[in-house]
Amino acid sequence: NYKGGKIAYLLTPSDPGYDANVQHGIIAAVADLPGEVAWGCNDKFLAGRSSIGAGSQNTTDIASGCASAETAATVCSNLNQGGYNDWYLPSKNELNKLYLNKTVIGGFSSGYYFSSSEETNQWKEYDAWRQRFADGAQESGGYGKDQQLYVRAIRSF
Repeated sequence: NYKGGKIAYLLTPSDPGYDANVQHGIIAAVADLPGEVAWGCNDKFLAGRSSIGAGSQNTTDIASGCASAETAATVCSNLNQGGYNDWYLPSKNELNKLYLNKTVIGGFSSGYYFSSSEETNQWKEYDAWRQRFADGAQESGGYGKDQQLYVRAIRSF
């Protein structure tokens, strides 16, 4: 347990923002956000970045560019947990770190979770990356951004 959640990942030298002198990483919220939520904005391309560290900016871009009232990004950015209010929807690669450490973090469903990263193919306005926590499969396509999936917020330290 650390700073409002559970440590999910510590940055390594290949990650953006890595500093050998200061430890940084990702903190996962202690539980999924209630219910399943749509990604939202099923006709706009807003957030194509997928790297570690990209989720925060993706979430900001989604929240400011999408008129939908309750999206996966806004639900995360509105979270106030453990005295912290800087939570966001993880990028595709950040979400994968949650999957890889799901046993230690705890409380995950075996279903699909949304990332803040959109697909960058010809259907980018309609597809966001998701990950199935039963087996780790990362997918886009086949499900639109209007589908209801699980969401787990993260924050950085």
